[in-house]
Amino acid sequence: MIHSNILELIGHTPLVELQRLGPVGGVRLVAKLEAKSAGGSIKDRVSLAMIRAAEASGELTPDKTVIEATSGNTGIGLAMVCAVLGYRLMLLMPESASEERKRIMRAYGAELMLTPGHLSTDGAIEEAYRLAREEPDRYVLMDQFNNPASIQAHYEGTAEEIWEQTGGEVTHVVSTLGTSGTAMGLSRRLHELSGTVKVVAMEPHAGHKIQGLKNMQESYPPGIFDKSWPDRIVRVEDEEAFETARRMAREEGLFVGMSSGAAGAAAMQLARELDEAGETGLVVFICPDGGERYLSTPLFALEQREGPRVFDLASGGKTPLVRRPDGLGIFTPGPSLDVPGDLQAWRRILLAETLARRLNARGVPARCLVGLADMDDRALEASRAKGISREALAREVRKELGETAAKLGVDASLVSFAGASGESSTPVELTTTLLSRGLAYEKLRSVYFDVERDRRYGQTAHKDTSGLRLGHTVDLEAYLKQNPMDFTLLKRASLADLKQGEVLETRWGKVRPSWFVQLAAAAVDNLPGVDVFLVSESQRFPHLENFAAIFGQAARTIPQAWMIAQPVELREAGGHGEPPSVGDLLAEHDPLAVRMWLLSTSYHRPLALAPDSMSMWTRNRRKAQDLYAALAAASEGEARGAEEAAREASELRSSLESCLDDDLALHRFWPSLFSAIRAANGLLGKGGLSGAPAAELLEALREVDGVLGFIDPQAAPIPQAEWPVGAADLVRRRQEARKARDFEQADRLRDELGELGLRVEDTPGGSRLYRTST
Repeated sequence: MIHSNILELIGHTPLVELQRLGPVGGVRLVAKLEAKSAGGSIKDRVSLAMIRAAEASGELTPDKTVIEATSGNTGIGLAMVCAVLGYRLMLLMPESASEERKRIMRAYGAELMLTPGHLSTDGAIEEAYRLAREEPDRYVLMDQFNNPASIQAHYEGTAEEIWEQTGGEVTHVVSTLGTSGTAMGLSRRLHELSGTVKVVAMEPHAGHKIQGLKNMQESYPPGIFDKSWPDRIVRVEDEEAFETARRMAREEGLFVGMSSGAAGAAAMQLARELDEAGETGLVVFICPDGGERYLSTPLFALEQREGPRVFDLASGGKTPLVRRPDGLGIFTPGPSLDVPGDLQAWRRILLAETLARRLNARGVPARCLVGLADMDDRALEASRAKGISREALAREVRKELGETAAKLGVDASLVSFAGASGESSTPVELTTTLLSRGLAYEKLRSVYFDVERDRRYGQTAHKDTSGLRLGHTVDLEAYLKQNPMDFTLLKRASLADLKQGEVLETRWGKVRPSWFVQLAAAAVDNLPGVDVFLVSESQRFPHLENFAAIFGQAARTIPQAWMIAQPVELREAGGHGEPPSVGDLLAEHDPLAVRMWLLSTSYHRPLALAPDSMSMWTRNRRKAQDLYAALAAASEGEARGAEEAAREASELRSSLESCLDDDLALHRFWPSLFSAIRAANGLLGKGGLSGAPAAELLEALREVDGVLGFIDPQAAPIPQAEWPVGAADLVRRRQEARKARDFEQADRLRDELGELGLRVEDTPGGSRLYRTST
C-alpha cells in the first residue's frame, strides 16, 4: 500500500506486553508505544487534530503563521504536520528542553523562540498568549491546553485503538498528565464503551523533573483538564519514573522516555495493588514517546545520575560520585584509641554514614569504614597505662565505639570499625610496592616515603612544597629521614615495643606500621575501593597528601573525592574551650538529638556547641518524633487533607534530595522539615489530616528518616494496616477479655503480643501497638 503522505501513519500504534517487568500475579501489563507514530510521539495525534480543526473553522489560512507553546513533542508533531500541509510554524519553548527535540523541530523547518528555562512551559505559554493576543492577524495559536481537539484526538483515536486491540478485555488504562488531553479523551470514550474500565492519571509531584508533565498546583492547569473525569489520580517519585524507563530498556528492550517511565511506574504500582487485593486485570499504560529524545538529559547518563555531588579538594569543585560495579567505599579515620569519644571524629562518622545512606537509598551500594590506628604510639601508650595488651585495648575500644554508634542510630549494616591488626600483611605489601617503584627508602631499619620522587605530591591539597629545601629551612640533624618532608611507612620498633611484643617481623627487622600505613591498609582490607576519603581540617596537610601518595602509588585506588570536615568548637560565655566527649553528651542528652546536632551545620563550617545547642535540638527532635506518632495514629480512618499532605510530602522529599545531592547541604534541609512539621500539626489540630493522606506524609517522613535517622520508630504506634499477622486477632481477644473483666486472660494475650515483639497500649480510641526493642 502506498500512502499519499506521512500523516496517514499518525496513530495506529502497537501494544506490547511486558514479559520481565510483568505480569504481576494475575495482572498483565501492556505498553502502548506512541513512539511508533509517524512523528515519534503521542502528540502527532493532537497536532493533526488541532490543525484540521483550525482549517475547518476558517481560522487557519495560508497567510498566517501557526504558533504554539510546547516543551517538545507537540512542537515536533506540529512541525511535521505543517511541513506536509505547507504552513509556517513558530514554536515557543523553554530553553531547558532537550537538544534532540529542538534539532528535530528545526529539521522540519520550524522557527524556535526560546523562553527562560526556570519558568518551564509556563513561560512559553505566557509569551504565546501575548503574541496571539497582540497580533491576531498574523498568528494562529493552537493552544493545546484549551483546545477541545486535544481531547477529541484521543477520544476518536487512542481510546478506540486500545479497545479494539485488546478485544475489550482492558480493565485499566494509565496515562500521564501533561496537557491532559490524553487522560480526558481516554476517560470520556472508555467510560462510554464500558462501565468497568478504570482510567488512572499520573500527576507528578510539585518540583518534579519529568519533562513534558505537569503538577496542576504549581503550573497553569490546562483548561481542558477536569480532575473528576479519571477514576483516580496517582503520583510516583521522579527517580522511580526514571529507573522504570531504564529498566524497560534493559529488561524489555523498550527504549522509552521520561513520561513513559512515569506511566510504567504508576502501572506497576497499580498492578501490585490489584494483585494484593486478589484481583486480575489487563493494565494498558501509554508510553508517549521514545528515549531518543532524552539522550542529552540525565535520564540515560549514568555518570550524571549516580550523585550526589560532593566537594572534592583535589579538583576544587563539586564532583558526582560515579557508581562502580562492586559498590562505593567511604573511608574516614576514627578516633584515637585513647580518646574514643572525640567529637571531631564522630561528626565525620555521622557525615560519612549519611552519605552512605543516601547512596544506598538511590540504589547505589555503598559502605563506610572507620579506620582505627590500633598499633600507633597513642594506642600502645594507652594499653600500657591500662596494663593490658594492645589487642585487648582494641577489642575494648571497638566495643565502646559500637555501643556509641548504636546510641547515635548509626546503621551497623553500613558502617564498620576496623584497624590494620598485626595479622594483616597489607602494611608490608604496600611498603614493598612503594620500594619497588623507587618511591621509598630504608634507613636505620625504618622505611620512609620519598616525597621528592612523587611528582604529584602536594597536588591533592594544593600545597606548594618547594619552599622546604634540604638543609635550608630545617636542621637535618634532628631527623633520621633524608628529607624532613618524607613520612614514615614502617617504624623501627622501640625497646618497649619489643618487650610487649607489639611488632611486625619483616626483612627490615622488627617494625610497626605508621599511622598512615595502618589506616590505608585498613581501607584496602575492608572496602571494595576508596571512593570518598573524609578527614578533619587538622588532617588536611600533610596527612591527606600522604594518604594520596600511598593510595595512588601502591594501593591503586584513587578516591573520587577528598573531603575536609571542619572542627567541633565549644563556645562558652567566657570564650572558647575544649568540647566534651560524645559520651558526656550522650549521658546528659537525647542521643538522637545529639545526632541531629552533629548533622545540623554544613561540614564546611565549624560546628559550635553553645550552652543551648542540645536543648534546642532536643526540642527539634521531639517535634519530629511527636509528628511521627501523630501521623501513625491518624493514618487510620477517613481520608482527609489529600492535597495538602501530597504537597508537604513532595516538598519534604524534594528538599532532602536537592540538599543531600548538593554537597550534603543538610543545613538547608532542616528549615524544610520544621516547616512541614508546622503545616502537618496545623492540619492535625483541626482534624484536616487523616487516613491515606496522613499515611502518605508519614511515609515521606520515614523516607527522610531512612537517610537522617533521627526518629525512634519504637516510640510511635504501628499503623493498623502494618500490624503483624495475628496481632489484630490477639488485640480483639484481649479487648473482649478486658471487657469481661478476665484480666488473667488479658495478661496472657498481652504476653503473646510481647512474644511477637509488640507492646500494647490501651487508649480511649482503642488499643495501640508499639514495637519493642527485642
